[in-house]
Amino acid sequence: MAQAKVFVVDQPYKAKYKVYFVEQPYQEKNTAIIYGGRLVKNEYEADVKVCIVQQEYQADIKITRKNFPS
Repeated sequence: MAQAKVFVVDQPYKAKYKVYFVEQPYQEKNTAIIYGGRLVKNEYEADVKVCIVQQEYQADIKITRKNFPS
């Protein structure tokens, strides 16, 4: 599978997926979408736009910080 290019946006309506950071790996959900990807600086070269949310119920993807693309 190709490496996803991930761009973090500042508003949830601009994002395709909303991300929430969890503490334990067993809490992760839908991580395959961005797992192993890399962050990009330009939104036009991104495959996936995400927004980091503060509440777990708002999230489409739940991931640990260590598994989030860097």
